Amino acid sequence: MQGESGELAVIARAFGCGEGLARTIAALGRGSEFARAQLLYPLPGRDETSLLTAGQAHEVAYGRDGAVLVLHLVGPGEFYGSLVGLGDGAGPAQVEALRDGRALHYGGEAVLRLMESYACVAVAVTRQLGTRLAAMRQRMVETSLLSATGRICAELRRLAAGADDGVIRPMPVLAELAQRVQSTRETVSRTVSQLERRGILRRGDGGLAVIAPHRLDELIY
Repeated sequence: MQGESGELAVIARAFGCGEGLARTIAALGRGSEFARAQLLYPLPGRDETSLLTAGQAHEVAYGRDGAVLVLHLVGPGEFYGSLVGLGDGAGPAQVEALRDGRALHYGGEAVLRLMESYACVAVAVTRQLGTRLAAMRQRMVETSLLSATGRICAELRRLAAGADDGVIRPMPVLAELAQRVQSTRETVSRTVSQLERRGILRRGDGGLAVIAPHRLDELIY
């Protein structure tokens, strides 16, 4: 699991601050580790804002018929839970761990106090919330207007865009990818295999490389 220096580096990148403020932010939180598939939020008797410092999670909602809607992917440096002291706005949604990891938990209005005291924290939290809103809006558009193949290609393009070398790491789990794009594992597997045969994707280097981004873009719409 990640050491103190790694955790401080995540906090410094997330808030654009120096090591001193990163230590202050870390010290105000209660740290805990979690395992893959563990429920992270909501938890009985704990109305907290949590900062993911290692691993990956997602916010999901389940329908009565078993349907799954992925609302947001949470990576290191992002908040989840009772965001910035606004109370439980998750409703039927919950946050689940996709990888083993670690988080810092803040009670009450601790994050709001940090935002009031440090401009860089306020800017970072505002950007996170704005980015999350834009991503959810984009997913709504894709779910309504794109075919299953288009949604899969759009998600692969988005994941590759987050890597400097265009390689999605670690290798995407097809079942998780299917949940995110409102499709089935079989459809995702078939689409990825077709993209590999066409030379658009290639497995290797510990991940899935997008070799021809422009050709992937053409398949979205």
